[in-house]
Amino acid sequence: MFNPDQLKLRRKTWIKAAGLPKHLQGWEFSDFTAVPADVIEDIQGWLSKVKDNKIIDAIGERSCGKGMAFYGSPGHGKTTIASAIIQEALRTFSLDVFPLNDVRPCYFITYAGLLDLKGEMMDDSVEESREILYDGIMGACSDEHRNVKILVIDDVGREHNNASAWNKSMLHHVLRTRFNNGLPTIVTSNILQGNWAEWYGEATGSFTHEAFYNIDLESTEGDLRQ
Repeated sequence: MFNPDQLKLRRKTWIKAAGLPKHLQGWEFSDFTAVPADVIEDIQGWLSKVKDNKIIDAIGERSCGKGMAFYGSPGHGKTTIASAIIQEALRTFSLDVFPLNDVRPCYFITYAGLLDLKGEMMDDSVEESREILYDGIMGACSDEHRNVKILVIDDVGREHNNASAWNKSMLHHVLRTRFNNGLPTIVTSNILQGNWAEWYGEATGSFTHEAFYNIDLESTEGDLRQ
């Protein structure tokens, strides 16, 4: 574990602005004794591609905008590993990747929270700061430094038993918009990749092959919440 308060001011500010629940702040890869080593290697490989400018806004690269998706049963560490990925990026990436004046290079939000945020956009009295956050998540801010370079959407699938067609199309819209803008997304889901077409439509199911490095995550110690 690391202490965010001991980081340099800018990096500490980024982590505090990333929307991470307090119990997830400070996690790093060395804390994951139950995550298979090959999964950590895959994550490190993806981070290396980001550092080498082959992911974010990487015009002409086949990997441009490609994120990661973690699938598996509840309690196997998907959310925690996703939070550790963006904290690793915020702590270690050079200012060539995250310029000093970026507001929130990485952001963490549950899918339910993202749906609530989108709902706020339909209210005429929505606060400007919330509009800027939503535009940043979509990569649509005119001020590039307010766009979220790496977004975590956590717990996709928890809503699926009562999800409306609008909720399902919203997921595809966000993922596709960010991908088209060259911005990667990290997704965690308890719905296996092979079942996404059933829950979110054929287009979204097919899109997972294009937009993500897909990983089935199973803890070596089973349900870590027990």
